[in-house]
Amino acid sequence: MPDKEHDIPMRIKMGTKSFQGISRLASGAAIDESVIIPLCDFIDARLDCADFRLITLLRVLHSSANHLSVNTLSRMKKTVLNFRYWMDEPGHDSICWWSENHQILFFSCQFLAGGLYPDEVFTCGGLTGAALRSKARVRILRWMRRRWDHGFVEWHSNTYYEEDAAPLVNLVDFADDKEIAGKAAIILDLLLADMAMHSFRGLFSVSSGRCYEDQKKHPLMQDTLEIEDWAFGFENRRRTGDRRESSPNAAPLPYDDERLGINLVLSENYRVPEVIRSIARDDQPAEILCSMGMDLSEVRRELGPLGDIENAGYYLWSMEAFTNPESVKPTMKMYRRFGMASNDFLKDLKVLDVPVLRPLLPTVTRILNPATNGVAIQRSDTCTWRTGSFMLSTAMNHHPGSFGDQQHIWQATLSDEVTVFTTHPGAAMFEDNARNFSPGYWVGNGIQPHAVQHRNVVMAIYDTRFRKGFLEAPRAEYTHAWFPFDLFDETELESKRALGRLGRTVVALTGGGELELKTDGPDAGREIRQHGKVTWWICEILENIGSLDEAKRILETRTTDFRKGRLHYRNRPEGDLSLQYRGDFRINDVIQNTRYPRLESPWGGFHRKSDEITLQNNEMELYLNFDKGIREERQK
Repeated sequence: MPDKEHDIPMRIKMGTKSFQGISRLASGAAIDESVIIPLCDFIDARLDCADFRLITLLRVLHSSANHLSVNTLSRMKKTVLNFRYWMDEPGHDSICWWSENHQILFFSCQFLAGGLYPDEVFTCGGLTGAALRSKARVRILRWMRRRWDHGFVEWHSNTYYEEDAAPLVNLVDFADDKEIAGKAAIILDLLLADMAMHSFRGLFSVSSGRCYEDQKKHPLMQDTLEIEDWAFGFENRRRTGDRRESSPNAAPLPYDDERLGINLVLSENYRVPEVIRSIARDDQPAEILCSMGMDLSEVRRELGPLGDIENAGYYLWSMEAFTNPESVKPTMKMYRRFGMASNDFLKDLKVLDVPVLRPLLPTVTRILNPATNGVAIQRSDTCTWRTGSFMLSTAMNHHPGSFGDQQHIWQATLSDEVTVFTTHPGAAMFEDNARNFSPGYWVGNGIQPHAVQHRNVVMAIYDTRFRKGFLEAPRAEYTHAWFPFDLFDETELESKRALGRLGRTVVALTGGGELELKTDGPDAGREIRQHGKVTWWICEILENIGSLDEAKRILETRTTDFRKGRLHYRNRPEGDLSLQYRGDFRINDVIQNTRYPRLESPWGGFHRKSDEITLQNNEMELYLNFDKGIREERQK
């Protein structure tokens, strides 16, 4: 393992987070205990993502300690007592503490570790376990309240929902605090309900606040895959890699002991409500309108003074809003308070840490227009249309023209192999391993599009003419589409339109300019480029179509035009569409509201900060009340 944090590649950080044999250990069987030691080594070194490993160690200490040797238990206890549990404790390292998933991981680790050793003094912070647990309790309840009121910052993330689910389920299982355990189950219900509604055949493949290349292109590589199999009764993990099996009589496939999701599989106290399972498997056409998180302009109104570190400050950093004009002053306050000058993720903020600049920081960052502003994960209002044949999902009007980072604006999913989406290629702002993976060629966007959706149609306009930002790499003068021609049953590429048929479903992707198929390199035959500083794309999906010729007869009636920033798509049975870049979206010339409540769906709806939530399907009902800690399954 490399000695310095900046030498740790992402594949190691995001690698093994548990250990082979944890399932056998949970059943009372003896295992080779040496597999636990590398996790202790990683945590002891205080490397980024140590919290991923620590939450699993704490499960083992709470549930299986009587099956381990004295030596192994002693080593694990030493690791737990010596760890640095939060930014406010002494120490210097390059851990990412602040993103949404890391916050609940660290807070849960504090709570569960303190509960294990209430009378011991934890070396780094100098607190007893009881005091550490008490401190964590307040933070956990605040974190959960924000998710109840406003949803998840890292909306629909098929990577980071796994990192949220593990600490929540461990609180359900091991928190000796009825309120904490009960409310953790409620928030876990909401997370799984979000996955259930926004999944297609057990694939969590929708617009997302944080999504990476492999998970976009290849749904079977999603980090949440095993959670969906476990929670909703799918078998997608059987079809990954060399495991492709189709026999209905095949023996059950074990879950991966080395993933964080194993914490859910091993849970004894949490059970997925049946109504959520049924929603995931419902194949009737459904439109799901959903909002998550907050815009920077909303945070002060909802949470109060931005300089309140424990409240608004931590929320801003859960959004990873560092250099934005709204957040830069509290960021620098936290930067100094927590000694972040040596942290690889935030060390470059030192250029702003000049006393004379402090009152002027919002103006300075507004003038500099740094590309790092795009890292902030702001409010999403997503539209998803799901049928038995496909799923199409879009972040509506999501900050068009701004810089992007890992935000995935729209995607069509037809199978566990076939997805279609567009991006404006970006380039990482930094070269070190901690920060060099986004935005990227397929991850996030250099410049965000203005995208909207109506059921089976997405419209997206990209305008890359805006002024260059500080730290921005050279800006690509084209946009591109992932369109895997070789995985469809039938395809055709016209000058301005790509067609692909899979079974009886056809994807028609139309561009505003000539489309160029890439014929060499790793994406040959799967990437389409459209050149220009201003480009647009329209994706329409047709069902029950026997051939591309049949689809073309339907599509030949459609007309498009783009003038003065307004894109029109006409002659659809469901209505004519028009989108003004950075302006209104219209259906049959009626302006549409693209700001949604927390949820509108066939299975229930509710507003932000609702007192209660009810989800229902197939004569079943789930009633949730966060303040009262009520979680009830009912028959309608």
